[in-house]
Amino acid sequence: MSPSLVRSGFLGLLLLSALPAAAQDTVTIGSEKKRAFGTPTAFQNGDTACYITLKDDRGATFEELADFDLCSLEKSLKGKRLALTYKTARVMAASCQGNPDCKRSETVVLIASAKPAPLAAPAPAPAAPSPAKSAQTSFCTPSETIVFSCRTSPTKLVSVCASKDATPNRGYLQYRTGKPDSGEPLDLTLPAAQVPPPQAASGESFPLAGGGAAWLRVSTKNIAFVVYSGIGNWGPRGETREKAGVTVERDGKTVASLKCTGKPLGILGPDWFSKVGLTAKGQDFDLPD
Repeated sequence: MSPSLVRSGFLGLLLLSALPAAAQDTVTIGSEKKRAFGTPTAFQNGDTACYITLKDDRGATFEELADFDLCSLEKSLKGKRLALTYKTARVMAASCQGNPDCKRSETVVLIASAKPAPLAAPAPAPAAPSPAKSAQTSFCTPSETIVFSCRTSPTKLVSVCASKDATPNRGYLQYRTGKPDSGEPLDLTLPAAQVPPPQAASGESFPLAGGGAAWLRVSTKNIAFVVYSGIGNWGPRGETREKAGVTVERDGKTVASLKCTGKPLGILGPDWFSKVGLTAKGQDFDLPD
């Protein structure tokens, strides 16, 4: 994505105090608590800010918004442990979709600067590390809504992300997939442009015996990706079971079907569809067995 942004002045600026690195793991700005140190693994320019993926001293992945200037310093900062300084700033609202003439704005917390800060001593390992707590759960940024997200394998994560201000006529929705916990570029982002949800996808929810289901389809040329989740009486004896995953369609025919390896995250369903104006557009979808 090519950033196009009109940025205004700061509302406030928080600097790290002069404490030893080991004594200060987090800082607070406004009502948000942020990590004071991190090692960046990936940088990506967006329409409102530079998006940085980092790992903290214990190896947990987290994401932050940052000044665009930091994206230009990717080569000198990537892979280094950094002391992070934050600020609150007014930036162009996501609903502006990069239009430089748009006057709407929103307040976000950004990384203002990042300076090398080597560890004075090896960081203590957690007593009982839990991979589930540190594993990346979506490709959505902190300023976005997770509509749907799940892993279809240990090395594949599928996410549908939307701007928090999404409505039928503003905001955006994108389907993203790639390798989680790696810092590698995404395999796919659809649509590439940030357009309102009804222009990006189709979707529908419907009742079932024992529950209900919902699906959302994003297409490009003759290829489509459909994420789905549902609950119904699918057990051998009519027991209630859940199912979720993503299917790949070519020319309207399913060519791949991948199931979620765990319970998906998100708000896929009638309430969110109604809020953003998402409809089936005359399409349908049969849940895989």
